[in-house]
Amino acid sequence: MMHLPTIIILSIILNTLIGSFLLSLYRLKKQKTYLYWCCSCFIFVLAQVTASLRAYSDLNLISHYLADLLIIIAPLAAILGIHAYNNTEKSKFTACIGVLLVSVIILMPFYSTSFAQLYTTLVIACSFCYAAYALNKLHVGRVSHFLLLQICFVIHALLMFCQAALLVSAPTSVIDTQQALAVILISHIVISTCTALVWPVLMFLESEQVLTDLANLDPLTGLLNRRAFLNLSATHLEQANSYQKELCALMIDIDFFKKVNDQFGHETGDEALKWVATKIQAQLREHDIVARIGGEEFAILLPNTSEKNAQALSERIRLAIKNQPFIYKQHSISLSLSIGVIKRTGDSNINDLLAKADKGLYQAKHNGRNQVVVAI
Repeated sequence: MMHLPTIIILSIILNTLIGSFLLSLYRLKKQKTYLYWCCSCFIFVLAQVTASLRAYSDLNLISHYLADLLIIIAPLAAILGIHAYNNTEKSKFTACIGVLLVSVIILMPFYSTSFAQLYTTLVIACSFCYAAYALNKLHVGRVSHFLLLQICFVIHALLMFCQAALLVSAPTSVIDTQQALAVILISHIVISTCTALVWPVLMFLESEQVLTDLANLDPLTGLLNRRAFLNLSATHLEQANSYQKELCALMIDIDFFKKVNDQFGHETGDEALKWVATKIQAQLREHDIVARIGGEEFAILLPNTSEKNAQALSERIRLAIKNQPFIYKQHSISLSLSIGVIKRTGDSNINDLLAKADKGLYQAKHNGRNQVVVAI
């Protein structure tokens, strides 16, 4: 087994460095999530230092009572850091203070007993369970970079519950409880340090993802924006030209959308755009490319799709909107789409292809709207 004092010293050094790095990030970016995690690292360092005094001093008030409280505070600070990521830490601050005050009261008469260790272990385990839950709530509905951190929290919580079980069964246990507890303690220190190290890395990855989304996605609907659509479509079209594969493009416009904004307001109009985007996506295959390229205009690229199939898909999209009214704030609003369809011919480029699909769209509007027109 690894030498415990060596593990503790390495953990103190690493957590001090990580905490200093997070403090620098906070000063640079002014994001409170870094400050809370910085505090968590430094508090964990103090907890290890004070707990280590048990081997050299009889000051139980410091080496047991204060150490246990610091061990409890460290994950609470991390939890506040998680909530600070989306500015909801204030709503959880009172709860964290409450947990700390209850711990102050409960541990005071028992700080030098095994009960204090059991209580501290259970509070930490529950804190890590909640931290994993809080991370899951950060990005509902999308794959999150925080999955690795969730796994660390869950493993950490399981270790703490195992430690609690060993503490309860110690008087009657037939296994070497002290040896098992030592292994868990080392695991606790190692995972805590790894967790502190993982957080800034994941925050960087998440920030990069946010920047990528801002550059490529329409903020209202979550679809690709015009620039990203043109870049991605150009690549697919080049492949289709090279290998003479079928490919079609659609241009879609919501009929009389200005009336929706004028009659029901721009908030309702925005919700209608999101609803239409969702309905369109529901009809598409995984490899189809869809974007919002203007106010109420959408574009779709259909790789490996014949003109007949593209026309059939367009009809399904049109009917999905026409046959179900959009309902928002007790308003039932009937919407319809005009759609232009074009197939790839020769060595087309994406701008020419969309221009031809646009002609089909305007022909659909000229013919009375709420229809699909295949451009020639």
